Amino acid sequence: MSLTQRAARASFRALGRTAPPLALALGAASYWRAGAPATVRAADQAVHDSARRGTLAHRPTFRGGREAGGSVTVATYTWGEAGAPAVLLVHGWRSRASAFSRIVEDLTGAGLRVVAYDAPAHGASGGRHRTGLDDLAVIRRLSDAENAPWAAVVGHSLGVLPAGIALHEGIEAERFTAVSGLTSVRAATDWFVRTAGLPWELRDRFATAAQRYGLPDHPDVYERFDLLTRTVPASVPTLWVHDTGDRMNPHLLSEQLHEAHAASGELFTTTGLGHNKILGDPAVRTRILDHLTAPASA
Repeated sequence: MSLTQRAARASFRALGRTAPPLALALGAASYWRAGAPATVRAADQAVHDSARRGTLAHRPTFRGGREAGGSVTVATYTWGEAGAPAVLLVHGWRSRASAFSRIVEDLTGAGLRVVAYDAPAHGASGGRHRTGLDDLAVIRRLSDAENAPWAAVVGHSLGVLPAGIALHEGIEAERFTAVSGLTSVRAATDWFVRTAGLPWELRDRFATAAQRYGLPDHPDVYERFDLLTRTVPASVPTLWVHDTGDRMNPHLLSEQLHEAHAASGELFTTTGLGHNKILGDPAVRTRILDHLTAPASA
C-alpha cells in the first residue's frame, strides 16, 4: 500500500469516528470514481489491433455530481468469422476488453466469434463513471444485434455481476463462465468500506450514501444486483473460476456463488495467480475453453 493510500485510510478512519456524515459523503464520491482508463498492455496489443471496431451511443445511468444527462460513446470489438457462434466478454473494474486477449485467441481458434466492449469510463469508451446498469444496457444492445443466443458469456471481476444478472433477466446464452467474480453490489460497497478504512459500523449507512449519490433513481440496486438471490438460470451450465490468493475479491465469493448455483455450476480453484493474472494462465484458459465448447447435455 502506498503512502497516499495509507494517508487516505487514516483520514477516512478518523473522519468516520469524528464526523460520520462527512466521511460518508466523501466516501460515496470516491466509490464511484473510475480513475484514468487502463491502457492496452504490450502483451495484448496484437489481439487488440486485430479487432473489428464499432461504437454505441449510450446514455449513462450515473446521476451523481455534475454528469447528469448527455451520452457517451462505448467502444465495441469483434474477432472471428462473421456468422460463427458468438461469445460475449464483460471486463472488470479499471480494466478493458483487451485484458481478455489470450482468451480471445483461444475462442477464435476454436471457431467462435468474440464480442466485447469497453465499459463507460474504461478503455476507449467515454464517460467518467460506470454502473452495473450501464453494463446491462450495453449487454442488451449487443444481444439484440445477434441473430441467435450467445454461445457463451464470460465475465471477469465486476463484469461477472452485470453479465450474470443479464442472464437472470432474460438474455439468452448456452453457457456462462465467471472469473474472480463478485456476488453482489453490496459485496462491492463492503469492499470499499474495508479498503478505504471507514469504520465497519458505517457499512449500512455507506451503502445507502453510495446509492443515493450515484443512482438516486434506483433504490433497488442492491436487491437487483445480487447473484446469490437472482441466480443465473439453472439451464445455463456455469463455471466459477477463482484464485485462493485473490486480494481484490476473496475466493469465498465464488464459493458462495457456486453454492447458490449448485445444480448447474462447477468451481475451479487456482493458487498463486491473484485477481488479474488468472485470465492468462494456460490451465485456466484450457478449463474455460473446455467448458465453453463442451457438447450440450442430452
